[in-house]
Amino acid sequence: MHALTHRIRVTPSAPGEDLHRYVDECVKRGDLDAALDLSVVEFDELAQLANVAVTAVDVSDFGITVHYTVTWTSFHACDDRTFGGSHARVLRGHREGDAWVFGRHEPLPTRQDMCDEF
Repeated sequence: MHALTHRIRVTPSAPGEDLHRYVDECVKRGDLDAALDLSVVEFDELAQLANVAVTAVDVSDFGITVHYTVTWTSFHACDDRTFGGSHARVLRGHREGDAWVFGRHEPLPTRQDMCDEF
């Protein structure tokens, strides 16, 4: 199980505060970078992250779920072509006191060369 080390406070300053906008602002500031899966190299080895957009935030008695999309681009100079795409992802956390707690993202190992297969 991942160590839960990244925290974000979501205590609304006023009733009816827009949680989606609040979480989106946290993502834009980089407050959740350690918890988000921002890797895009699985789509193209030259891919670079272009944008992260929060698409939905769901809150229940069990926790918080942040739906987000990563957008990537890659330029292939030999072909003089730019490729890109987007991928939907999900971040889950739970409430602890007056904060939402998210686990730190641990990227999957990537294969470096043929020796890694053996």
